[in-house]
Amino acid sequence: MVVPPSSGTPSVGVRVQRHLAARALVLALLLGLTGEVLLTVLVVLVGIGLLVLTTE
Repeated sequence: MVVPPSSGTPSVGVRVQRHLAARALVLALLLGLTGEVLLTVLVVLVGIGLLVLTTE
């Protein structure tokens, strides 16, 4: 069954971006615990950027 785009279900690309954003934020948390400040900030910005891009 083909679901029309306006049905409210996110596309595969949006789901992949959200999944990558969640992974980036978890990685940022782990990096923050280890004390890598600059890398943590960069990964957090990537994760937030991916979340912002997924808004439809």
